[in-house]
Amino acid sequence: MRKDIIVLGATGSIGKQALSLLRYNSSYRLVGISFSSNVEKIEEELLYFDSLKTIAIKDEKSAKIFSSSHPFYHVIEGEECSIKLIEKYPGAVILNALMGNAGFFPSLKAIENNHVLLLANKESLVIGSTLIKEKMKSSSSVIYPIDSEHVALAKLFDFLKSKKVPTDKIQKVYVTASGGSLRDYPLSTLKDVKKEDVLKHPTWKMSEKITVDSATLVNKGYEVIEASVLFDFPLNKVGAFICRESLIHAKIDYCDKGEKEEIVELSPCDMKVAINYALSFGKEKMHCIWDGDKKTISSLHIESIDDKRYPLFALTIDMFKRYSNVGMIYFNSLDEMLISSFLKEEIAYLDIYRGLKMLYDEFDKKDILTEDNFYRIQEDSLSVAAEILNRIKEGKR
Repeated sequence: MRKDIIVLGATGSIGKQALSLLRYNSSYRLVGISFSSNVEKIEEELLYFDSLKTIAIKDEKSAKIFSSSHPFYHVIEGEECSIKLIEKYPGAVILNALMGNAGFFPSLKAIENNHVLLLANKESLVIGSTLIKEKMKSSSSVIYPIDSEHVALAKLFDFLKSKKVPTDKIQKVYVTASGGSLRDYPLSTLKDVKKEDVLKHPTWKMSEKITVDSATLVNKGYEVIEASVLFDFPLNKVGAFICRESLIHAKIDYCDKGEKEEIVELSPCDMKVAINYALSFGKEKMHCIWDGDKKTISSLHIESIDDKRYPLFALTIDMFKRYSNVGMIYFNSLDEMLISSFLKEEIAYLDIYRGLKMLYDEFDKKDILTEDNFYRIQEDSLSVAAEILNRIKEGKR
């Protein structure tokens, strides 16, 4: 029997790739999608899914335009359209590919309603891990990651379990980074880089926001936090390193029979590998797990993360350590606002670091995150972000 599935964030990079796979997947029946406003990006997809009946569109003007030209669809509009879509289809698999803080409450709703959650929205765990963990205690929901690094870690943990290696023998786990588009730029030139330079990612094709986050390594800081939350592994035992080819996605160091061992996952730099893993509920484990033959990876270029080139990597993780989910709501709101301003050529690339460092140095919020105060904290985070961005533009510290 085919499973109903909903794709949230259907016009984004992950959402579009998921839809392209679902066209040929006989295990699923696409019943609903959500997106913000890009009606034109969804038109082609409508031809492939006769099971698709409900479209959730956040922007009300775009929703009305879509409704007038597509009267046969049930259209849900407004800020909470993704949550209403989830509620409409009990038991459907939820693929959350929404961007940023907006993905948190749909993830929480999916867990509350016992849906299987295929999670590409890393912010759900970065800004809301305490509430997600608490909700999971009384839910039958299962979370399958879609980030390539966390899929790789899931494969490696399963492999070690099959070898009967106890968890307490695992010494450290790693996610990997490509180093981003500016990895070879002299540090002295970073103050002058343009958005065209930053958006030329060497190995992946992603959204503009994530491409910039990959250059600063904020994204990798989020992934370290996500790995700790997803696998319930101590944050101080999760690290990252650079694989320039983006072929190694994760690594685990462990001790077996008194000997130090390491194991890595190798697979193409193609997000469809990770999406397929999630769609198969972790059964699709194609590609190589390497655990000994160093010749296999001798041609790859492995590097540690340079703090001078990537100061935001450590800062991101330290913001979470110090201020937990509440701090990360502010951090991510500001990061999104700074990146948007950089892409509009209103601020310089290094102003992204300056703004986030200002927030880190000045942060004094004492809130504890709850479902009731999330939106208030979110609104305040946007006000604080706007104030810091203003100071950056005016050249104030």
